[in-house]
Amino acid sequence: MTGQYDESMAMLNKALQMNPDFLPAHAFLAACYSSLGRDAEASASAKEVLRIDPRFSIESHAKTLPYKDKADIEREVAALRKAGLK
Repeated sequence: MTGQYDESMAMLNKALQMNPDFLPAHAFLAACYSSLGRDAEASASAKEVLRIDPRFSIESHAKTLPYKDKADIEREVAALRKAGLK
């Protein structure tokens, strides 16, 4: 939420090296890529989310986000939608 996408993506990719099926990392990567306009990578990350959990819903995911500011949640939701998730 601080706009430090490169640092975030580096940490998320490290997490995925340790656990390739870690759904939250794929979801946050989809949002990061989407926020940067890297649509192909966002779509690929979204597909991984759905591979791991075919019933994934942004609504359920949003309820688990630790953000206090509703605008941060809305920005994350919008990025996930742009990546192709529902």
